[in-house]
Amino acid sequence: MNISLIIDARLTGKDLSCRLTQARQQIALFQGRSEIIVIDDGGITSEQLGEHAKDYRLVRVRPALMGRRFNLAASHCNGRMLGFCLGPLDSAWVERMMAAAADESRPMVRPSRPCPLALFQLLRQTPTRALGVERNWFERLGGFDPSLDLSAVEDLATRLKACRANALVQRA
Repeated sequence: MNISLIIDARLTGKDLSCRLTQARQQIALFQGRSEIIVIDDGGITSEQLGEHAKDYRLVRVRPALMGRRFNLAASHCNGRMLGFCLGPLDSAWVERMMAAAADESRPMVRPSRPCPLALFQLLRQTPTRALGVERNWFERLGGFDPSLDLSAVEDLATRLKACRANALVQRA
């Protein structure tokens, strides 16, 4: 099983080097079956790249909303699992995502149960740090809404959950 981690240089800004270090550590267990894609609309500087230049593939895009940028990045990925990294990852996020994907007996997003409105509103306000999704579900749902910016990831996560699709969300 292959995994593609996607990092948006615009979102990470000055934390890009740190995020690349985290991503490299996360995929170390999956050498030969993983890749890091950095999507950039022209703002990456050599200081941000540092020693990481050999560890990722750069996808240059025109400035656009986040939904469109992530869709373009996904089209350049080779992985069966797509991991969209928006913030710092917990130390075992990729491992959990891969384990959940390998477990064919259950969906990665549990079937929805009635959720108290207050809890639902709290979850919507908690920023998403990462979204992992199987490529076939990503493509089935048409990917991210290209007309959305910061809410694009939450929109896709909500649609995936409604379909009981294979996805893993890490919140702040």
